[in-house]
Amino acid sequence: MSIELYIKNRLCDINSPESLGIRLKRQFINPAELSVKDAQMSYEITLPATPNNNEIFSHVNVEEVQGKFRIYEDARLYVDGILILDGKFRLSEITQDSYKGNLGVPAPLTAKDIFGETMMNQAGKWLIPFTGVDDITRYNTGVHDKSVYGEISPCIFPLVLYGLLPKDTNNKNITDEFKVTLDDSVLLDIKDIPPSVNCIHMLKQIFKNADYTLTGDALNDERINNLYVSYKNPEEFRMVWSASRMRIKGTWGNYMEDNINKKETQYDTLEKAGTNLMSINTDLFYSQNIKVSEREDPGDNISVEDSRVAKVVKMVVPEDGLYKLDFDVNLAIKSASLSTDRGPQIIPGTFGSAMYEVKVLRYTEGTFLPKQHFDNSFYQNNLNQKEGQSGNKYPKPHEVTFIDPKQNLNMICGFSWGGESSSYSTYKNPTVTDGVQHNPIAISGGESWSHHLAEDTVKERFYSAVKSTGYIYEDGTEASLFKVELENAPATKTARSTGTATGHISQIVWLNAGERIALVSTSTYEKSSRGWNNHSIEFDLSLTPFSPYRSWLTVDKNGSSKPGIPMNWNDPASFDEGNLNLTNFLPNGIKINDWIDNFCKAYNLKLIHKGDINFELRIKGNEIVQSLDNIIDIDRYANIRQHRNESLKLPYMYELGFTIDTNEEGYYRTMKNKIDENTGRETDEKLTNSGNSGGGQYYTGSNETNKITQTSTFSYNWYRRLLDSKGEFLIEVPIISEYEAWDGDYAEMLKKRYYDKAQRFWYKSGIFNIETIKHRNVQVALVSNEYNDIYKMILDYENKPDSIMKNFFFLLDNSNDYTIIDCILSAEEYKNLNKSLIRFNGDLYNVAEIDGYDPLGKNQATLKLIRKIT
Repeated sequence: MSIELYIKNRLCDINSPESLGIRLKRQFINPAELSVKDAQMSYEITLPATPNNNEIFSHVNVEEVQGKFRIYEDARLYVDGILILDGKFRLSEITQDSYKGNLGVPAPLTAKDIFGETMMNQAGKWLIPFTGVDDITRYNTGVHDKSVYGEISPCIFPLVLYGLLPKDTNNKNITDEFKVTLDDSVLLDIKDIPPSVNCIHMLKQIFKNADYTLTGDALNDERINNLYVSYKNPEEFRMVWSASRMRIKGTWGNYMEDNINKKETQYDTLEKAGTNLMSINTDLFYSQNIKVSEREDPGDNISVEDSRVAKVVKMVVPEDGLYKLDFDVNLAIKSASLSTDRGPQIIPGTFGSAMYEVKVLRYTEGTFLPKQHFDNSFYQNNLNQKEGQSGNKYPKPHEVTFIDPKQNLNMICGFSWGGESSSYSTYKNPTVTDGVQHNPIAISGGESWSHHLAEDTVKERFYSAVKSTGYIYEDGTEASLFKVELENAPATKTARSTGTATGHISQIVWLNAGERIALVSTSTYEKSSRGWNNHSIEFDLSLTPFSPYRSWLTVDKNGSSKPGIPMNWNDPASFDEGNLNLTNFLPNGIKINDWIDNFCKAYNLKLIHKGDINFELRIKGNEIVQSLDNIIDIDRYANIRQHRNESLKLPYMYELGFTIDTNEEGYYRTMKNKIDENTGRETDEKLTNSGNSGGGQYYTGSNETNKITQTSTFSYNWYRRLLDSKGEFLIEVPIISEYEAWDGDYAEMLKKRYYDKAQRFWYKSGIFNIETIKHRNVQVALVSNEYNDIYKMILDYENKPDSIMKNFFFLLDNSNDYTIIDCILSAEEYKNLNKSLIRFNGDLYNVAEIDGYDPLGKNQATLKLIRKIT
């Protein structure tokens, strides 16, 4: 018999196979610890200090050599050419004549080795096509990319009660009795139904992003690969949804020629302090006279609604980031007039004395419109300069005027025309020589000039870039101000003729998620005649997601781009336009390796590194040998009279359960009421720990006094029945919220959300048609704790058929014991123990452990067997 030991791919010298003294130990099953494994190690072996071995061990037997004791990763043991151990050699003692140490199989690479401290929501991109509400229906009804995900959708969008049903606060059904009523008063938003990701698809993507593959029998088990997990993040955590290009085109006029009786009434007038100049302002997006002719809005971020007093256009920014804004306006003055008893009179329009500004603004509720005035000033508050002083700086003729935040905190961009024959020189650019005043306007991308003032300062900064060749002094020399290099950007410009004015601006600007865009017309109001110049506006406004990184802008705090570092309009967009990054919906406070470990623990799985780039996710119970294909018959090796039996030393009980928040409504509602000892009647007080926790207990019948408790970090999932407007049962949905919301006042608790609760699992069980998400017909997913197909599963740990305990946990009772025998095995038999049954005395056994295996066959090994587990 030959024994060969290779370390560092070199054959080691041995005095003789006998002197090597190799004895091996393997453990496969430990029922007392809920574990199934294959751990292997050797007793201490001795190698002679030959020149060859000295070289293999880098001459660590020389006193001067440092770092003597180390682990040699590449160690392989062959017996008669059969590889029986592929692992490592740990050096433990060095003498002048020998090296002593242990052979063992190294701990395999783990998820922690791969992912370290990386959080779940930092796992790289996981993009799925998604543009808006309609895609919710697609993923819930299985219309996903089956070439990538097969029949199981990567995510679903279930209706879950993360709080109370959101309702119109003015609705009569916002009283407590209607908390479970799903009717037309419910106003769901897309953010009320975050995606629930498929666990296996998620894990495969996470490993793929780390350049590993994930396979294994767990991926093929329908009870595992159909599992979805709930959304979890802090309540204040921002959900990052898909951002798509949006565009709106239309017309507006303060005098509608098609109906002389219909005129604009949504306006505000403002008089500039210290002057007689008055302006009249209209928010075109809250207006009677607006007509929307085109709308491009795959992300459902633009709504157009008719209210009693106006047509309301809501254009909402979907996500934080830099957007390409393109804005075109065609303004025409009209000669028609209209006298009214109330409000302004419509008078013939003119460009000479009248001024017009059309502006894209940030909408602020209630207060922004009355504060609007003409912004195209060339002095304070746009620049820290006054009319008539020396050294003043101006835009070049008809080029963009940058608006300081001190002038208008709501400003994004727009245009100014007219006023050249007015007496208000504040709004006239003295560098203009053609006698016609017009130019684009845009918010400055730098700090306000008042930023460092002790009083009356503006600290807000609005990040923006509009191509500009820079400001000049009145004599035409360069002023080194507001020079913005934005290559390949469409030309920003304005023009004017006798009766029309046009403008185009291309801007890259930072906008915040949830911000609403306003479109405002500001024009001269003739106070003496109550005159409002007759004009109409054609507009075309688009926002295209560009970059989530503000650092793309090179505009400094002074409002100029950094010299020699031009920005490029044609740079590739780094926004995930038209896609949803599901990674953004994974928990931000849980490490990847912790989530994987806890998932494996919850379903009794194990993750194994199979070498190179492959990991396997295995069901532990499947590794208990059941097949009759490999049977080692040891009746010829062992004597029945020499066997012995030992107790498995099982705990008296296994207790499996979930993490339970007893403040959750689902648990609280299942708690029993205390009984009054005197009356025998139920009280309103709840009995502690009496709710349905989804946990279970398994009694083994053992005489031991210890128990094994395993608590999942995931929660049990409770449900709440929803009723229709008639009070009849409609659907049952998960409830993930505290009972305070259901005991408190509906209106007060309406905005409270409980997205931070422990994650829980469910299966998709159906779909439900709902019309309360942005007034669209959407099919939301319904989910259940039960799976019914070829296999069945109930997502609890109760000691009942089809539970997680019964499906996936390896639990024995005290009717089992160890049968211990001493025998000699061949190298081939030893190698195959992990996939073989043992036949002894005519019965079949599973191998739990082998100890003291001698590859030379001169000494018996001790086998611990358990009668075949079924």
